[in-house]
Amino acid sequence: MILSWLLVGPPLPITVAILFIVLGLVSVITRNFRRKALALMGIMGVLFVQCILFVFVLYFVHPDANAPGVWLFQMLFGVDLHLAELGAIAAILGALYIELVRSRLDLFRAFPNLTFSKPANDLIQMTHRLAASARIKCPGIVLLDSGLPSAFTVRTRRAYTIAVSVGLLESFEPAEVEACLAHEICHIKNRDFALRSIVTVAKIALFARVLSYLVEAAFYRARELTADRAAAALIGGPGPLISALAKLQEANSSGNIAGTFACCLDGERRTLEILSKHPNLKRRIGLLREMEPAESSRVQ
Repeated sequence: MILSWLLVGPPLPITVAILFIVLGLVSVITRNFRRKALALMGIMGVLFVQCILFVFVLYFVHPDANAPGVWLFQMLFGVDLHLAELGAIAAILGALYIELVRSRLDLFRAFPNLTFSKPANDLIQMTHRLAASARIKCPGIVLLDSGLPSAFTVRTRRAYTIAVSVGLLESFEPAEVEACLAHEICHIKNRDFALRSIVTVAKIALFARVLSYLVEAAFYRARELTADRAAAALIGGPGPLISALAKLQEANSSGNIAGTFACCLDGERRTLEILSKHPNLKRRIGLLREMEPAESSRVQ
């Protein structure tokens, strides 16, 4: 019972438990990554409701102190209450930091150890074209002085900026670079940065719940795979993104690339899949290949 409490929190009321189980099944079974992400956010919501319900029970319901086992529940309720208070304070501070401090920094203050410069006109035009196709406001685009192939998006001064490394431009074909940019554009279009902030703040609030860490990582993976599929649709097919990921996988496996900090092209992680916020490259490539027309895979 104590182990269960540490993993998911206090025992759930039957109606909340049923909802929790249904959301868990949906997140595991569905092949639609948007639905998977919604189910995972629902699980976070259930964990919140669970905490609220049991804080209410602790304050307003007074079980018979002489009943068997009540002392243990009262002790765990007390611990849970204090953890919920600490989590709530940490979550509020974290949300305030993200919105009032981090998002207001300019690019150079947010990443003082990195060097950025203005990119070539063709990269700027490619970004404008993809943003227009996705029907979103065009983000900023900068060139990162790094030999590692990487592309990532940041929010600075309340605006989005995509950074593309010199290593990516040198290693990838133009169509592959476009695929990486499309992936980042789709993150912006899908409001992934706001959604991931919400889930991360929720994890901070539920820091004592082991399950919240697993749910956050699974949510991030689902949004990455959603962005992959959306990017493939945006550029007219998964081929260029598959090619880009395959190149990174080959370089990564041969030891030529130590790793990346890219949102788009995250290398293989030395960690368990359930704890990683990025799906591994093999799975990403496999899911993208499923989008290819059946006739393209036939041997002529």
